[in-house]
Amino acid sequence: MMIRGSNREFTYLQHKNYNMLTLLDKIISFLAPYQCLACGIEGALLCESCRPLLPDLQPQCYRCHRTDNGNTTCRLCKRKTPLRRVWVRTTYDGFGEALVRKLKFERAYDAARTIAQSMSELDLPRDSILVPVPTATSRVRQRGYDQSVLIAEQLSSHTNLPCVTLLERYGQQRQTGSSRGQRQSQLSHAFAVKHKKLTGVKSIILIDDILTTGATLEIAAAVLRQSGVKRVEAVVFARAV
Repeated sequence: MMIRGSNREFTYLQHKNYNMLTLLDKIISFLAPYQCLACGIEGALLCESCRPLLPDLQPQCYRCHRTDNGNTTCRLCKRKTPLRRVWVRTTYDGFGEALVRKLKFERAYDAARTIAQSMSELDLPRDSILVPVPTATSRVRQRGYDQSVLIAEQLSSHTNLPCVTLLERYGQQRQTGSSRGQRQSQLSHAFAVKHKKLTGVKSIILIDDILTTGATLEIAAAVLRQSGVKRVEAVVFARAV
């Protein structure tokens, strides 16, 4: 993979595990088609007609929820975070929660496709690279895949933005139920950049499934900024309510 020059010089990183999962999913979905969670029609976990049932979120600062700056981090919060902007597609309840749970706990790979398709409706900048936020390795071993990678690769196919796994994750701490401060402490040394010098990388969009406090995104963004990336933003499927 090339790391010099412009963002266009990045090559797509193909994951053998992902390819095997999608092949297996195609076989299973042919034998036992997915049913829409809303209307029950066969074909997808949330069909095209029912996808509008995912509520849109009003553009806001991800930290303080101010709505006057769009999705850009507001002037006051900029001092506290390396993230320039965070897009969130929907809320983590109803069908949004059901899709994430299907992907994370029931190996329903079609959920990654549905989630990414809905995220692709956001107005993302065209000069960026998609970088999944790695899941704890214990979870990856347990599930057999990293759901953030699956979502990022599907989002790449819908947007034609390159997807590259630049981050590695260490530590097995669970962040569920933790405060922002606790999460930041737990994750302070959790991420590392695979390529120490990201020469020519101007813009990265981090990809994750759920936004709670934003601490995970902030730590990942800080590591990327320290490696030379000028602009780090993020897009997340659902915000915890």
